[in-house]
Amino acid sequence: MRNCFFRTLLSLSVLLLCLPATAQTSYKISSVFDNPFIGIWELDLSKSDFGSTSAPQRMTRTYEDRGDGTFMYLIDSVSADGSSGDSSAVYKYDGLEYPLISLNQDSPVTISYRKINERTVEYTVRINGNITQIGAKSISSNGNILSIGVQSTDAQGDPLPQVLIFNKRR
Repeated sequence: MRNCFFRTLLSLSVLLLCLPATAQTSYKISSVFDNPFIGIWELDLSKSDFGSTSAPQRMTRTYEDRGDGTFMYLIDSVSADGSSGDSSAVYKYDGLEYPLISLNQDSPVTISYRKINERTVEYTVRINGNITQIGAKSISSNGNILSIGVQSTDAQGDPLPQVLIFNKRR
């Protein structure tokens, strides 16, 4: 009788310890279906068009669901000259400005997002309150390709259009 009690207690303890991990895993899985951007994306250099801008050596984008309609992205990149160009932001699809944290950042930078449909969002980047970049991100119907159309300007105010193509890693 005593062994049975301890076995039951042990089984319940294991179940209670595993339950939060199981709940978190199912939450993460369901958030991928709610937001197709969630995941890790690798830049496809051969399919991307950087216009007159130098292509990076590599770039990875990670999008996470932080709950309550809040998302986070992290960009890990190495530019053509070998320098790191990481940036990150926590945001909602509400059109409000959120701080964008970036290496080599001298001025306040913000980003705002607006959801167009289930697979497309628009964004605006501002430095010191001035718009410096606008773009749209779209997920393919099969969920494996992330396309980002970027419109920024150079120091003379000339447009620098780019189209970045990413493949979903997981």
